[in-house]
Amino acid sequence: MHIVADQNIPALPELLGNVGHLTCYVGRTPPPELLETADALLVRSITQVDAALLKQAPQLKFVATATIGKEHLAIDALDARAIQWANAPGCNADSVGEYVLTAVLKVLQQQHRLGEVLDLDVAIVGAGHTGTAAGQRLAALGMNVHYYDPPLAEQGDSRAHSHWQRVLTSDIISLHVPLTRKGLYPTHHLIDIEALQSLHSGQLLINACRGAVIDNHAVIARCEQGECPTLVFDVFEGEPEINKAILPYLAIATPHIAGHSLEGKVGGAYQVATALCKHFDIPLPVKLADVLPEVNWRTLGAVSIQRLPDLAKLVLALYPIDEDDRMMRSHGLTASGFDQLRKNYRKDNPRRQLNNQSIACHNAAQVIRFKQLGFNAYQVC
Repeated sequence: MHIVADQNIPALPELLGNVGHLTCYVGRTPPPELLETADALLVRSITQVDAALLKQAPQLKFVATATIGKEHLAIDALDARAIQWANAPGCNADSVGEYVLTAVLKVLQQQHRLGEVLDLDVAIVGAGHTGTAAGQRLAALGMNVHYYDPPLAEQGDSRAHSHWQRVLTSDIISLHVPLTRKGLYPTHHLIDIEALQSLHSGQLLINACRGAVIDNHAVIARCEQGECPTLVFDVFEGEPEINKAILPYLAIATPHIAGHSLEGKVGGAYQVATALCKHFDIPLPVKLADVLPEVNWRTLGAVSIQRLPDLAKLVLALYPIDEDDRMMRSHGLTASGFDQLRKNYRKDNPRRQLNNQSIACHNAAQVIRFKQLGFNAYQVC
């Protein structure tokens, strides 16, 4: 079996080296000579798997993307060819959740507002895997979190509501939806000039889903008026070619790496490897833990980070998000620079998740809180 895969999907040699002949491609699109003999194709979100690509792959039987989103897969074209496809739902949800937690703590720390957390109202737009992961972490800080998700509300999900005005009046708005242009609830330019006009300087708007969920040109127009909300963008319209004029208005700008913790990326690889082996009825002999290197962070006592300033200091030390912001502003202004930042993201010092940090707690309440934040919390006598 010939498996063609994006070279930036990690751990594939360890996962699939004994399953078939693995060939990795460089760039956004696999070359025709590889597609011609491919039985399976593993991609990331930068590769458009459309009818034109499929035409070059006459013996293709399986396609998978190591990402939550699947907008880059032409599902109709795949189904027409009876090609099995898979994505990796939830693979990097914790990574995105930690990105949002870190960004919120960084902004509140800079604005000297950490003491206000109990009074802050948070709107999570999209109550799927990543939205839930972000919401549970902000709720653990003591914020009042609610979930805007009309489709889920209609399905009876008790967490979700469909009150858009409640979103626009929230102190923090964090976006976690797929990019859709059709249907009852399209998300393309969900945040448009009208929505932006209703936001003010005391609010924080975070986009860690898809760039075009926010009208980037409208953002620039709104910010030029003054008194605009604080903005944190991990995604941009037109990636990898972005509108550089937006950057001066962003408190934090990063190159679409919210889900790029090592656990998130390897988790996506493991999910697509599992789906591939299941489709071809081949055992997968490797476990996820086998391909994740150990982390030897010193165990901390819950008392030492019980205060929010101390917790913020720890989280920002474990994930220094300002370094990603600096790299974006220095090297992410061109299409090639943006792509290179994603491709080589923390290559020599991978970002690791908070579950690698053990927290020794003295009561059940502490355990619950720190687990909700994503730490490896346990109770000691």
